[in-house]
Amino acid sequence: MTSIPESLAKFGFVFKGEVVSPTGEVISSGSYTNIIPQAGIDHIVGLLRGTGTLNSSWYVGVGASNYVPSSATTATDLPAAVGEATGYSQATRPIWSNTYDGVSSVDNLSTKAEFTFTAATRLYSGFLCSNSGKGSNSGILLSISRFASPYDVPAGSTFRLGISISLLSAA
Repeated sequence: MTSIPESLAKFGFVFKGEVVSPTGEVISSGSYTNIIPQAGIDHIVGLLRGTGTLNSSWYVGVGASNYVPSSATTATDLPAAVGEATGYSQATRPIWSNTYDGVSSVDNLSTKAEFTFTAATRLYSGFLCSNSGKGSNSGILLSISRFASPYDVPAGSTFRLGISISLLSAA
């Protein structure tokens, strides 16, 4: 069996976060890579092999604990270990309202998920999962990204998170 060079086999999402003041000023922003934990890989493999269950929607969440995700991280870890931040005014995790450019990119960069925080919050990570419930520990964790620098979100400010994935041929 011929193996694929590791440089060509990388696959993952890019997370683009920004803190926006109540007046609309972007206070801070950045882009971060992710990991697709084993649960996410298993889900993707199941879809490719025709044995997985389709998910109609994916949801965006954010973590407030100084947690380093690993391949073993699952949705069970979101409330406690990841410390999912739930102190925002939206009733549920925002939907990943993505579009496909018809070539290679799937993203929500034009309609980023928004979290309007009611109290000052420090965010260390973002994630993409199949359950919309704030603080839920069930569903499929498709992707999680630890931000290289945490975001400090003042009370009344909005944190926006765009998530993209590009599927490119190896040619």
